[in-house]
Amino acid sequence: MRLAIALAAVIAATLVAGCGSSSEQESTRIETAPREDSSGGPIGAAAKSCETDAVDAVDLRATGISCARARQVMYGWQQKSSCSTPAGASRVACSSRSYRCTGTRTDRGTAVSCSRPGRSVAFVVRSR
Repeated sequence: MRLAIALAAVIAATLVAGCGSSSEQESTRIETAPREDSSGGPIGAAAKSCETDAVDAVDLRATGISCARARQVMYGWQQKSSCSTPAGASRVACSSRSYRCTGTRTDRGTAVSCSRPGRSVAFVVRSR
């Protein structure tokens, strides 16, 4: 008999603990989906697409700088021989206009990312 009473008490406590309205449960749910207005970048970052004005470069993007300055960094990268990917290599690193740049060969060409604190430039140079 004591076992039956103890078991009934445990079952009752379990049922009471599990009760609650669905509105209470919804208020504690964590939102994991990104909001539509989020850019996916760090707070305050605003990447923008820029015209490249170049024959062999596409997809110029600037964050924290003007498009004119982004084009200067891109042109500097293209003009420096130390920035061209060595034969047989898939990656390259160099500096352009005080930005540190890294390039990686892809099927579209060389994807380049140049940055300095709070600023970045990204573009693709088509393979010749």
